[in-house]
Amino acid sequence: MELRTKYTGGHTDTILCVCANSFKQLATGSENNQVCLWDCAEGKVIHRIRPAGSSQQNSEDDVTSLCFSLTQPHNLYCAVDTAIYLYDTRCDMASPMAKFEYNKEEINQLALHPKDTYLAACDDSGHIRIIDTNQRKLYKTLRRHTNICSSVSFHPKLPWHLASGGLDCSIYTWDFSRGRVFASLSTQDLNFEDESSSVPSSYTLNPPLVHSVSYSNDGNLACGLENSMIHLLDFKKRNDIGVKRTFKGHTQGVSQVIFLGNDLLSAGNDGKIILWNTPSGSSTDERKSNNPNVSDVNKDEASSSASSESTGDSNESTGEAEAAGSSYIRHVLDHGDKVNWICPFQSDDTSLLYVADQTDVVSVYSIMSSGST
Repeated sequence: MELRTKYTGGHTDTILCVCANSFKQLATGSENNQVCLWDCAEGKVIHRIRPAGSSQQNSEDDVTSLCFSLTQPHNLYCAVDTAIYLYDTRCDMASPMAKFEYNKEEINQLALHPKDTYLAACDDSGHIRIIDTNQRKLYKTLRRHTNICSSVSFHPKLPWHLASGGLDCSIYTWDFSRGRVFASLSTQDLNFEDESSSVPSSYTLNPPLVHSVSYSNDGNLACGLENSMIHLLDFKKRNDIGVKRTFKGHTQGVSQVIFLGNDLLSAGNDGKIILWNTPSGSSTDERKSNNPNVSDVNKDEASSSASSESTGDSNESTGEAEAAGSSYIRHVLDHGDKVNWICPFQSDDTSLLYVADQTDVVSVYSIMSSGST
């Protein structure tokens, strides 16, 4: 991963979220209720708006999540406090096309169904609101989390499946058409069983709060935890979740996990962004045990992987990681600042990573996915 450019001059406050569309446009949301739409080819701002509308121009609510429509990439959903605004980016974006006010507490993440038919919004109450995007009305409310629901992700192939994670240390998979839980996993039950390395201090000091969940194209589910661990989960049965692999490379909480195809990217409060080798499918040789508490195939330790941190050549970084025994780390990027949001984007033969941190600047990195190696 190499730094390609930085987008500046759009925001005046910390950028909290980013998303990109197939029109090579980037949307960024920040503290103080501001959204910028960028032309990625020029790195310039096309539109700058305050989604709360003209009647609330002085609103200081944060823009916490953004997502573009998959079938109509000019449509942009913006989450501000408890509301969701829908904009058409082909226009001047002076006013939204629609506004959804179903959440009762601050929204943490928006996620779109692969067919663009449903929008999920998880919030601080622990509830997940499912909105029918065609009829533009509430479809279902999912209630099971007992604390903040921090992240939600639709399954790429199973049309009624959705996963969620929260600060109650719980992960749920849902049949959202019925509002029922298929399976659940408490991250407090996942033991650190790697005897070949010392236990990271972040593991012993921090609870395994779930900050992020993400599905890969082939249906693997990854979760990033406050105790610095990343787990790749395995569904041996529809109602049985186990751990396929545990990735150890961060030294502080994992703020986000996201897949670029089947390549896993993670970002942490330690300012590091890691590209991981992940298995495809769910072959039985990856299942180390029927016990969902088993957490290990990766034998690298966070302190060992730190020696491979580099912003230079990917091959050099990968070689150093392997020499340190970090068999699943392909590349470690020391971004420096605590990362708020990452957004991978692939166009033609180019793969980019947009990064938002504690500043008002967007960093753009070039990355190499496994499909292009």
